Amino acid sequence: MDENIRNLIQVLLTNPDPDVRRAAAEELGKYEDRNILGVLSIALKDENKGVIDAVARALINIGGVDAARAIVHHIEDENIATRNLAAKLLVNLGTSSIHAIIPYLQDSNKDTRKMAVDILGEIRSKESIYYLLPLLHDPDPNVITSTLEAFGNIGSNKVIESICETFEKYPFAKLMAIEALGKIGGNNARQFLEEKYKKALENNIKEEVYLFALLDALGNVGNETTLKLLIENYDKTPETLHDVLLHEIIQIVEKNNIDFCFEEKFKKDLLKALHNDNINIKLSAAKGLIQFEDELITRELLFSLGISEDIDCLIIANMPTRRNVFHIAVECLKTTTRQSSIFQIILLLGKLASEFSRSIEKLHTQKIDNESLSKAFDAITSHWYDINQENWDIAVEALFRIDSDRAAQFLISIMNEIDPWPRSVLIGQLANIPVAQATYCINCFINDENDLVREAALMALKTANSNVKTKDSDN
Repeated sequence: MDENIRNLIQVLLTNPDPDVRRAAAEELGKYEDRNILGVLSIALKDENKGVIDAVARALINIGGVDAARAIVHHIEDENIATRNLAAKLLVNLGTSSIHAIIPYLQDSNKDTRKMAVDILGEIRSKESIYYLLPLLHDPDPNVITSTLEAFGNIGSNKVIESICETFEKYPFAKLMAIEALGKIGGNNARQFLEEKYKKALENNIKEEVYLFALLDALGNVGNETTLKLLIENYDKTPETLHDVLLHEIIQIVEKNNIDFCFEEKFKKDLLKALHNDNINIKLSAAKGLIQFEDELITRELLFSLGISEDIDCLIIANMPTRRNVFHIAVECLKTTTRQSSIFQIILLLGKLASEFSRSIEKLHTQKIDNESLSKAFDAITSHWYDINQENWDIAVEALFRIDSDRAAQFLISIMNEIDPWPRSVLIGQLANIPVAQATYCINCFINDENDLVREAALMALKTANSNVKTKDSDN
């Protein structure tokens, strides 16, 4: 063994300074000598976390089957932190760990067997399937359910029949078997899940957790046949699960690119689902409601703005063509108090005003009269102090799109009230507004008594003039 390696090993195992031990571990990780793996395995139980982390990195750097064999015995350790770290490292080593882990599937300790199964499930190699199949008959229920979960993660259709048999044999395994089938997918898995769902409804089974698991899995693997089944049995499904059922219907429609529209009778339940606590269910409800054009739906969708980025993008993208949307958005802005919702509605109003002004000489579906524009301006300015400073640019842009003259007057009055720093920030944002009124606002602060504000105004003017030249050259 290299003399330098010997010295580093001695330092790692004996030096009282954890920083020195950590440095030694990092150096050892640079060598390809497999003889140091046993030493690193010992050091994995160092009392200092920094040293342990360095040892873990060294083991991963060396890698390979030998590194896995040096680590694997730690999954039996009494210390849960050591066990979990060993599991994480083995997963990180990937397929190199498989044969080191296999003997532990037969360990006398059920917790060790379960951890070995969990690790193989996280590695997700089909090579593990043959070794895991016997664990479906393990005497411990937790090992069986972990094996089902591992099969779901691995995702091979070769185990579908075994999963279905386990479903029938062990009542405690039903939920995990359903989840595994939902992850694996394929016609056999789908048909099994559809049959269990139909049978549950026919037998009037009300166990919501079981029905939820079936619906969730069907949402993953379903096709047009599944969609028809869910629609036909909608009223037979407990009302408490209608939100989930609607979500899964949307999932199936999107995954299979099915041309589908909800019937009018679903509108009430979609509105209810829009207020579900689950973000994914909210998003699916919004997708389902977009097809309905009435103003009540427009209003409810607008009130849902600011909940998630995905919902915001969906709603704002679909709003411009809806009837009377500008007026409804103004009314919503007047009554909403949620800051994120305020911001998104202002963004929408600016977008609508801009689109209207660009198409003023063309046939336009969204007629916006001066009174509506004035109300929109008042609604935005009434929320000025509710808007975060980082979002001022959106509000400023919306105001100028609605009424440039009023925007200039309002912002000058605001800037005269606020402190120099936010005043300079606002001036900087005005530089990106390509209208004369914005430049006028900036000019008003060229001779401001505060140095920071004056400098911001000069820089903003330079930027504004540059933007104007660029725009002219583009034209």
